[in-house]
Amino acid sequence: MQSASRLLCVTTLPEPAKSLFAVMNELLRAVDGRVVLLRPLAGNFDDQRDDIDLLLTESQRKQLLRAAYARCVLGDIHCRIQQNSPTKIQLILWTKACSSKLMIDLWTSFDQLPRRRYNAISAERLLNTLTDANVSQRRENVHECLQIPTLRLLPADIDFCLLVQHLAAKRRKLTTPARRERIVAACERLQSLASASVHDSLLTALLDLASRLPLAIIVTPNFIKVTDAYLLQRLAAVPNNRGLPVLERRQRRGLVTELRKAILQRRPAVAVVGSDGTGKSSIVAALASQQPHSMVVVAKKFYRRSLAYQFVGGLIKRLCRMDRGDFDDRVSPWISIRAAAAFWVTMCLPFSLWSKSKVSGTAVNGPVSVGELSRSKRTLILDRSCVTFLITKRKSDAPQLTPSATWIEAMTPPVSSVLLTLPYTVLAQRKQEMSSAGHEIYQYLLFEQALRQRPTDLTLLAGLPSAEESAAALCKILQWVSQPVRESQTATEFGKVAA
Repeated sequence: MQSASRLLCVTTLPEPAKSLFAVMNELLRAVDGRVVLLRPLAGNFDDQRDDIDLLLTESQRKQLLRAAYARCVLGDIHCRIQQNSPTKIQLILWTKACSSKLMIDLWTSFDQLPRRRYNAISAERLLNTLTDANVSQRRENVHECLQIPTLRLLPADIDFCLLVQHLAAKRRKLTTPARRERIVAACERLQSLASASVHDSLLTALLDLASRLPLAIIVTPNFIKVTDAYLLQRLAAVPNNRGLPVLERRQRRGLVTELRKAILQRRPAVAVVGSDGTGKSSIVAALASQQPHSMVVVAKKFYRRSLAYQFVGGLIKRLCRMDRGDFDDRVSPWISIRAAAAFWVTMCLPFSLWSKSKVSGTAVNGPVSVGELSRSKRTLILDRSCVTFLITKRKSDAPQLTPSATWIEAMTPPVSSVLLTLPYTVLAQRKQEMSSAGHEIYQYLLFEQALRQRPTDLTLLAGLPSAEESAAALCKILQWVSQPVRESQTATEFGKVAA
């Protein structure tokens, strides 16, 4: 296949980027079934600007994210997971030194159909077109420079139709070099097509379009009409798709998700979570020192400052001789609701009142004038997320989620989560409060909690030698401007957070 030889060559990438492609291949091997590469990589691929589009089922996507989580726990990479749409997740892999990244878009359906704005084609229907013959042919034509041998390409006719529909839906210009290269590759693959399970008239019309598309400036309505009709008939004729609907209802973002996304953009908040001993407080202090106009929030104060908590908690502990951790586990739904309410109040405060708020903690970067506040977005940095209080028995061998956690999590303000992933061998050297099994379960519960939030913004940070290096890596991943930190300043800020 001509398009296989057009994929990215090893020699065109620096060493850090090559390692990320190798990690991506390992992640894909952990996925059951075949995953499709929707867009072949051009020869001028830029790992800082371009992304990779993959088509896979919902279960395959979960397996891929779990595999990425496992690699972060091993300390090989950092990664960031973002989701605003139900059908798309962006996975960004970072080298441990944050010198290179690889952006991957994970799609579970194709919804770029100009003639059917409210419909989409599920990944299952498209993946059913991959036959054993396609796979063997694909393997025979794998070029030595192919970077992602674990991926597959859709049949040439379907790939051509999806390309036309994509260009028309996005109203892309056809004159850019990268787009021209992709169009020529798709047309060459289609011209070499030997047979198809559709009417000859439709195939003839499709081949005629393939001969004219490389010379076209825009995608005309006739291009859209012919490829749409061919695509639906071709998918319906696939044996594994017979008797099943080709189109499904397009999934859209809900109003609640849109509202939470707007709140997160207006009042950015970052919650650093992890097991006890992972270095949350140290990293929070270093991150706040490197990030201008930020403010540290001690999340436990959202409920422990409550007069009701102090009175009831003190009474119960004296009468029943109950440990504070056991008391928190028993009343975790109520203290989580109270913490969420206090967090909402903090986020709704005007900028000018943030530095004066008692509930929000310490403003670590000193006084900020009203003029500076009006020109910038202050960032709240939490030493943990409010939803982590919903995980009970966290110091036992079997931490578990409170039964009412799902609906309480939806009430909590949106945050960008940062999960500090550490293996137990490293954690045990710092603070031996958790067992190996308890640490693994608790850490994975935090991972699943962050993925349930909508919109999702989760950063998995592998272990680094110091808090300052971890904070600098986070600034790079979160696209913040990192400022150099003096050693004395870091010690002072750590003392403020600990207090």
